[in-house]
Order: sequence, then C-alpha cells, then structure tokens
Amino acid sequence: MNIQLQPEYIFSLKGFWITNTFFTSILVSLFLIVLALNFRFFKRNIFIKGLEFLIIELLKFSDWVTGNRKFSYQVLPLIATFFLFIVTANLFALFPGFLGAFFVKIDGRQLPLLRSPNSDLTTTLALAIFSVGSIQYFSLKKLGFWKFIKRFINLTNPLKFILGFFEIISEGTKLLSFSFRLFGNIFAGEILLLVIGFLLPYFIPLPFMILEIFVGIIQAFIFSALTLTFIKGAIIRFESEK
Repeated sequence: MNIQLQPEYIFSLKGFWITNTFFTSILVSLFLIVLALNFRFFKRNIFIKGLEFLIIELLKFSDWVTGNRKFSYQVLPLIATFFLFIVTANLFALFPGFLGAFFVKIDGRQLPLLRSPNSDLTTTLALAIFSVGSIQYFSLKKLGFWKFIKRFINLTNPLKFILGFFEIISEGTKLLSFSFRLFGNIFAGEILLLVIGFLLPYFIPLPFMILEIFVGIIQAFIFSALTLTFIKGAIIRFESEK
C-alpha cells in the first residue's frame, strides 16, 4: 500500500511529465465529451434521459437561487460543467479496480496509473481559480468595468476604501476554501478506502464505498452551489447599493 500526498509522474509527453491525476482528468474529460455527443446526436436511452433529468434539476436549482430564468440559462453551463466533472471524477475513483489496480514502472518504481483528480491539490486549485474567475466575470458583466473596480478600490471615503480591501481578501479566501475543501474530503476518502481495503478486504469496505459515493456527490453539489451563490451574492450587493 502506497499513500502519497503528491501525485506521481507516470510518463513524459514531448518533454512534459504527466501525473496520474492529470491523466485521469483527461479520461474523465473524454468520457464527458462522448456523453455530450451522445446527448446531442443520438436517441435518448435510459442513461441519457437520466442525464437530461439531472440538467433540468440543476436548472431548477439555479432558478431557486437566482430567481431569474434568463440568468439561470447564462450560468447553467458553468454550474453543470463543475458538477458533472467533479462528480464523475469522484465516482470514477470508486469503480472496482480503479485504486491501486493499474501500475507503470518508472525508474524501477511501481507507480499507480490512475488516481482521483480531486485528490490532487493542483486540480482543485485550478477548479477554484476558474470558479472565482467566473464570479468576477459575471460581476463585471453586471456592474460594468468602473463599478466593478469600485468593489475593490473605492477612494470616495475611508470606510469604502477599507471595505474594498476586505473584499479583495474575501475573494482570495474563496480560492483556499474551494480548493482545500474539495481536496481534503476526496483525499481523506481515498486514504480511508485504501487502508480499509488493505486491512479488511472483500466485503468489509463496501459500506465505506457507499459513504464515499455519497460524499463525492455532495462535494460536487457543494462546489457548484457555492459558485452559483457567490455569483448571485455579488449581483445582489450591487443591486442593493444602486
């Protein structure tokens, strides 16, 4: 049993080393692309209808948060992409044979070929950066350039200048909150399954796998819901100040 905080480099592509978490992210992305093409061009089967039902429910949730169907249509692609990528990556890691089943040999060491993308802080930080960037994008789109800048740098009076400083800190803490919450939960769950599977194999890990399925879905929902809530929160603050 090999547990490491850092992802392992498994092969080199034109001088760039690829980690097992990044490789798994590519597989997850390819799976979602194939799923999207099936959803767009082929007949609706039970699986595709389930995906359609999920998208509709995410739209309803967006309506509940934003209170505006037109705005929900604008943010739905972002929210649905976050949810589908995170939940697919989390559930992939729970498939039998995923954790510790496939290996490659690098410099005489046996390294796992596949690893949950969200157990890598680099992946969750990238998701967090994209999430916070999207919050700024929708805020900028709603407020306009100068009013957006005044959220952070407002020289009209000392109080607003101080509040702008705290606004900058708030956006920075979102990066830490998003990335470490997702990373911590998924990495801890991965360690738990590896340890339980090593000490008590076969049927004993099954309840823990069911728990991790629930955690994986919840973490994907929390990440998406917080992104949507922060987007709406920035707009509400602007509207209340008008």
